[in-house]
Amino acid sequence: MSTDPQLDRIRRRRMRHAERKLKEAQGRLARTERSIRHWSRILADLKHERIRAVQPPLWPEEEAREEH
Repeated sequence: MSTDPQLDRIRRRRMRHAERKLKEAQGRLARTERSIRHWSRILADLKHERIRAVQPPLWPEEEAREEH
């Protein structure tokens, strides 16, 4: 069975195009995942900082003064 050279060229061009598009999409996915990890860490740090800033004392101030 003989194949048409023009169809082979078209098929190879479509294959290269699909491979390039896949590689671009994988790159976007990797960048998006890195961005998600980065901003998740920043958000966790900010939440922890806010919680620390408003945490009530662990014991009443009178007891702390009496001990020192």
